[in-house]
This record gives sequence, C-alpha cells and structure tokens, in this order.
Amino acid sequence: MYVRIAMVIITMAVFFCAGCHQGPKRGGPSPVDTWAYTPQSLHVHPLSRFKVKLGEENPEEIIVHIAFKDGDAFQCRAIGMLVLTLSGVNIKNTVKSIDLANPKTNQERFDGLTRTYLIHFNEVPTDLSRVRVFAAFTPSSGNKLRDTGVIEK
Repeated sequence: MYVRIAMVIITMAVFFCAGCHQGPKRGGPSPVDTWAYTPQSLHVHPLSRFKVKLGEENPEEIIVHIAFKDGDAFQCRAIGMLVLTLSGVNIKNTVKSIDLANPKTNQERFDGLTRTYLIHFNEVPTDLSRVRVFAAFTPSSGNKLRDTGVIEK
C-alpha cells in the first residue's frame, strides 16, 4: 500500500514539474564559422502583398516575405545583410537594409510560422497597384544571393 502511495506522489511530482520547463532560449541564430545548412538561395515569397484596410481601396503598406533555402531546399534562417529595393510606376526606388547578422534584428524579423523574414514598407502611394521587389543578400561568406518578384494589388 505504501508503495502505491509513493508511486502516486512521484507520478504527480513528475507531472507538475514537467509544466515548469521554459523551452529553448530564444535569442536568434548565432554566427558560426561553418554552417551545416547555410542559405543557398533566396526568394521573394508569394505571401508578399499589399496590405489594405478593410473597406478601403488604397494600400496601407507593402509586406514583403523573404524565404531562404538551404542545399536540401528547406527554408532556413540566414545571417548577413539583406537589402530590398522596391520600384514601380508611381514609386521612387525605396531601399531598406536589414542587418540579419544582428541576433535581435534577426529574431524580430523572422516569422516562425511561415519561416520567412518580414519587411514592412509603410509609405505607399495611394494609386500604386504593382511593385517590383529586388532582393539581395550578402552572408558573411560573401557569396551574394539575389531574386526579384512582383507584388500586385
């Protein structure tokens, strides 16, 4: 009988202590000399879009999703400098540089659900309906990756 009581107490202790686990530390990727799976390509992801307020026609902002893929074609994180340029009929070349070598910036920009990096452009002309995105990424190794995409309203 005492054995059963002891087993119940031990089981309850294990059950309650398992809920105390905080999970992995979230600090963004850490730079290393060699990566087993470093990005081999980048893509302007099809989730990129104009964000329009409900009930309005004019875009509020442009959201660009950038996906990196490793040598096995799995989406991955990246460390380096990402530069995005938007161009279109009614928009001047708009450039944003994002330092993905900064762990905090990398963590803030990375969306774990879509496994893409999110970049927001807030100044959008009201009559803009199509924009071309040029993406360039320079990792610490120096091998540049590039892609272009078109976002339409």
